[in-house]
Amino acid sequence: MESSPWIVDSIWITPDPATPDSDCDDLETLAAESTEREQIRLEHEAEYEWVAFVPQRERDVGALTKYFGKIADEDEFKIRGIEARQRSTPTFVEKVQRECLRTFDDTRSPEAVIGVLRRALRKVDTGKVDEADLVERNRVSKLLEGYTQHTQNVAALERARDEGLTVHPGQDIEYVVVDDEKNSRDRVALAHEPVESYDAAYYETQLVRATESILSPVGWEREDIRSALTETQDCRLEMFDTTSKR
Repeated sequence: MESSPWIVDSIWITPDPATPDSDCDDLETLAAESTEREQIRLEHEAEYEWVAFVPQRERDVGALTKYFGKIADEDEFKIRGIEARQRSTPTFVEKVQRECLRTFDDTRSPEAVIGVLRRALRKVDTGKVDEADLVERNRVSKLLEGYTQHTQNVAALERARDEGLTVHPGQDIEYVVVDDEKNSRDRVALAHEPVESYDAAYYETQLVRATESILSPVGWEREDIRSALTETQDCRLEMFDTTSKR
């Protein structure tokens, strides 16, 4: 058997195809024997039918804390580090990413995944997404006066202040992005405020990034996604902006 590099809290084991009857057939026994031999407590967590590690940006190696995989003999996925597990991710983006994951499992086809993305982009662009599914939730790290840049969080905190609401460090602020190009409190709307329209380009960017997380382990980068989308539609350049404005 082979073992992958160590990370903080786990070891990934790949059975050697040349020795199909190795101890990896009983991973709980392997964990117990390793614990006794190495005096480092190991527990068998899961066995995967397949697993994919999301490459680090601008590097070819996978980020061992960002991965997704299908648990063996179960119709269930384990997800770590990617958008669907990030607390700030809007519900709509999470749902689309999970649909992309299931589509990839069913088809092993990047083009089929792009089809899921294309339908989601069309829904966002035509204003058919419920604003409640576009709410972002971010934790506040300091009081409003402590910020030096006008981020989305700051815009939301300004709106909260104007309503007489105080959000303390460690608490969450929830909002919908309505115009990410603005550098004022009008950049966002608080989750409980009525929203006339949302910033479609901003949410399209989030969808493309979420899809890239699913396809990057099989070699599809953002440019490949853009090329696939432009075969049937014009794509906004903003969708591929890697600059974080949060």
